[in-house]
Amino acid sequence: MDIATFYPGHKTLKAHIDYYYFLKADSPDFQTTYYAFPNIAVPLSIHRSATCEITDACTQVQALKQGQSIALVQRTFQQPLLVKLQGPIDKVTICFKPSGFSYFIPQPFSIIAPDDSQLFTAWEGIPGYQAFLDRFFGTDDNHERVEHLESWLLAQYRHDPAYEMMGQAIAWLSDFDNPCTIDEVAERLALTIRSFNRLFLKHMNISPVAWKKIARFRHSLKNKLFNAQFRKLTEIGYGSNFYDQSYFIKVYNKLTGSNPGAFFKSVEKLADDHLIFRFVKE
Repeated sequence: MDIATFYPGHKTLKAHIDYYYFLKADSPDFQTTYYAFPNIAVPLSIHRSATCEITDACTQVQALKQGQSIALVQRTFQQPLLVKLQGPIDKVTICFKPSGFSYFIPQPFSIIAPDDSQLFTAWEGIPGYQAFLDRFFGTDDNHERVEHLESWLLAQYRHDPAYEMMGQAIAWLSDFDNPCTIDEVAERLALTIRSFNRLFLKHMNISPVAWKKIARFRHSLKNKLFNAQFRKLTEIGYGSNFYDQSYFIKVYNKLTGSNPGAFFKSVEKLADDHLIFRFVKE
């Protein structure tokens, strides 16, 4: 299994996309199973030729030598997601920033992604989509693929003041050096708390309370794995505003299926350390 990571080159895309990664496995006997964990990023994966089976807690993709391309998108789910990949996988995953995906889809995110994981079909009716897929998968050069991908994404880009408002709200909610409550965010945006909740659900398909919990979890994860100053679990919790240690453990149990200590020992880092997975040995 080969994973190659690239970063947006165009300034417009840099504002809304964290990175792309390409995953390729040539063997028809290839298979891997892993758990992905709740994240504030929004991943969109496009497979060259595959079928899929999706249940509440598991997404299984079977790659084919000949077949139709499929795309899958995950919203900000709130429990571990089991992923199974089989066959000669050839896919790209676009990792959008928390509110970035909205700029590239024709409908609100809550309509596009009502479930934790689903097929993404919103681009299929757009002229030129199939031609883009043909060009993209018609080359094995990842740099050329990035060029085709960015041309397509820029063609889909659309601006809306509501997206800017969501981006500002997310910046405040994820600022753990200067924390503010959800009520304070709504007040800064000159919205009632009810209107803010409705706006957040429309464009993020998750409540602000649940989203902030996941943002805090990802922040603590980053501190543990990449910040040398945080060594003890209590320091990790306090550094991400988990002021109650029992609540810190409770959140990890819910979002990862294990306590913090066991979780950190079990995960692996991939794609320039962006991906945090727990692989399942079968």
